[in-house]
Amino acid sequence: MEINNLFSKKNFILKEGVYIFDKSDNYTSNFGKQWKDFQNVQIDSLNKNNISFKFLNRILFNQMSILNDKTILEIGCGAGRFTEYLVKSSKLCVSVDLSSAIFYNVSKKNKNLILIKSDLMNLDFKTKFDIVICRGVIQHTPNPKETIKKIHSFVDPKGFVFFDVYKMPKLGYFHPKYLIWRPLFKFFFTYESVKKFLIKNISWLLKVKNFVRRLFLNSYFISDIFIPIWSYEGKLELSKKMHEKWSVLDTLDGLFAKYDKPISNKSIVKLLKNNKFKLINNDRKNNIFQTKI
Repeated sequence: MEINNLFSKKNFILKEGVYIFDKSDNYTSNFGKQWKDFQNVQIDSLNKNNISFKFLNRILFNQMSILNDKTILEIGCGAGRFTEYLVKSSKLCVSVDLSSAIFYNVSKKNKNLILIKSDLMNLDFKTKFDIVICRGVIQHTPNPKETIKKIHSFVDPKGFVFFDVYKMPKLGYFHPKYLIWRPLFKFFFTYESVKKFLIKNISWLLKVKNFVRRLFLNSYFISDIFIPIWSYEGKLELSKKMHEKWSVLDTLDGLFAKYDKPISNKSIVKLLKNNKFKLINNDRKNNIFQTKI
């Protein structure tokens, strides 16, 4: 499909295979830095695992076949951990990201893929999509509830929207990530200085983190209070080297995202009902939703 058949407006430039509508990364600049530095970390085909595939399958409520021969809009594609699967199944995949991470998308050479750098709130498509997928994005936007409404404007009446939102912790914004660590790191440190420190020291930091967790009856929460390092021990099957890379990547993600606005499952269900969106599936544990208009 030609880009002019997707959009009414023509004010874009084409650079490195990406259609650019917003030159600035705006509030997503940290994500651009992350995927420039760690672009291959979560790509299954490069790491000989299926971790991202399992994530995608969970988002789709174990309905991978629903993608077959469909037009798909992927919002927040980053370096393409899910894009590489979407392009294999879809008739057309349009992947969007505001950050410069989109330039590192692993699937950028696929002929049925269109990459667009844009703020999703500025998107205005001529066509509607069979499937809209938005994973790991909504809580990082300025107004998550408006974002949820916006992504539903892209889907065909016969199609489906799949999205997730970080779940509000039991302590709400009193959780140490919000109350202590994020404000502290943003005030005293830069992304670059923390990245350098983590790369040099992540091995022993993870050892201490996991020791503290086991000391307190395997409590991830208590270990998070004392050591703000993301650890996947006991959660993902990763080699020591890959575990360290994932940890650095997601620690930087967790500490330097400009916006991080989790929403309770109950609030999202209410929002969907108020806007007359139909709730098809609801994974309450992981705050994942399948809906339609």
